[in-house]
Amino acid sequence: SLLWVYRLTLWLIAIAITIVLISALTIHFWLMPNINQFKDDIANFAIQATKQKVVIGDIKAYWQGVNPHLSISNIDIYDAEDRPALQLKNTNVGLSWLSIPMLEPHLSEIAVRDPELTVRRIDSGEIFVAGISMSGPSKPDLSNWLLRQNQLVINNAKVIWLDEKRHAPELSLDTVSYTHLA
Repeated sequence: SLLWVYRLTLWLIAIAITIVLISALTIHFWLMPNINQFKDDIANFAIQATKQKVVIGDIKAYWQGVNPHLSISNIDIYDAEDRPALQLKNTNVGLSWLSIPMLEPHLSEIAVRDPELTVRRIDSGEIFVAGISMSGPSKPDLSNWLLRQNQLVINNAKVIWLDEKRHAPELSLDTVSYTHLA
């Protein structure tokens, strides 16, 4: 009976190794060379998740150590009036192998360089951050997912405050940086 347990354990380990190898080979030989072809599909997924217009400029994939990485440039997220609300000029994302057992995308790192965030208060007093209204029920799914990632680094961000209610001039905070380590 103990021999049966050892055999079962060896089979389970062999199956797990096979799944990881098939995943790595699929990523390396099929997904990575063709990743830019999927940018519209990725943008459509983001549109469905955020309910906002999302445009992705370019995606490149490469390996860094054992983790696949994506370099995404010129991500633009628009508000309801088709104005840029969040611009991510250079974003690097490291995919984690923990995504497989966790059954959700898990990232080893997210590094965003030179983003530009617009915070707007309209005439009625309602505040929008990156085109998302801050009134109404909270939707913390995206922010909770971001905070569960291993590393989130934002460098040289620009935050723009537009106050249409007071007709005040634009207020800009430049070179804002943030680091979150889980």
